[in-house]
Amino acid sequence: MCILVTGDLVHVGLADEIEAAAAWLRELGPPERVVLVPGNHDLYARDSWPSVAASWAPYLGVDGSGDGSDGFPVSRRLGDRHRGVDVIAACSACPSPLFMATGSLGDAQLARLDEALARADGFRCLLIHHPPLPAMTSRRKRLRDAARLEAVLARRGCELVLHGHVHRNVAALGAGGTRVYGTASGSSAGGKAPAAYRVFDITSTDQGWQVAMRLMEVAADGAVTPRERDQWSVAAVMPPASAASGGR
Repeated sequence: MCILVTGDLVHVGLADEIEAAAAWLRELGPPERVVLVPGNHDLYARDSWPSVAASWAPYLGVDGSGDGSDGFPVSRRLGDRHRGVDVIAACSACPSPLFMATGSLGDAQLARLDEALARADGFRCLLIHHPPLPAMTSRRKRLRDAARLEAVLARRGCELVLHGHVHRNVAALGAGGTRVYGTASGSSAGGKAPAAYRVFDITSTDQGWQVAMRLMEVAADGAVTPRERDQWSVAAVMPPASAASGGR
C-alpha cells in the first residue's frame, strides 16, 4: 500500500506550520509508503521552500536544492518491477501574487516529465497539486501551463492523474482516455462538504492492469462511507523502440 498526498498541508508556509505538518507526516507513515507533492499554500512565500525541503524531503523525494521545482518530477516504482505502478510526482506549486493561487510546471520540469512518461513502462500515475487540464478551475487558481501539460499527456500517455487544490471531488477524462481525479480536502470534515479520500486497487493481468476505484467520505464524527465505485481495464504500456534498443 502507498499513500499519495497532493499538497496544501499548511496555510501560509510558515516554518512552525511546516514542522507541525512534518510530525503529521511521520504519523501518517514512513517515506517509503507516502508520496507527497507540495501545494500552493505550502510554498506560499518565496522563503517557504527551505523549510519545506528541510522538513519534508524524505516524503518529497528531492534533496532540497534549487527553488522548489528543481528535482521534480520524482518517479517511484511500486509493486512488481516488470508490471508495477510508476508514480510520477510533479511540483506545480510556486509563490503567486496576492489573491491568486495559480501554479506552473515550467519549461524544464515539463521536459523532464515528458521524458519520465516516455521511459515508464508500468501503470503511470501522475501526482500534481493543481488540476492538470485547461478550464478545470478558475483563472485565479489555474495551472498556467495546463495546455502544455495536456499536450504532453496526449503525446506520451498516462493512465491516471491525481490532483488536489480545488477541495472537492472531481472526475474528468483527458486526451487518450486519461482518467483525472481530485478529492475533497481533509479539512472539509464538519463543513458543507464531507472530507474524502480515494482508494485505487491496481492489479496486474496478462493484458495490462485491472483498476478498481472507491471514493470514501469522512463525516465530522469520523464515520467513513463509500460513495462511488468504478472499475476499468488498462492495456499494458509498450516502451518506445529507442528505449527497448538502448537509446537515450
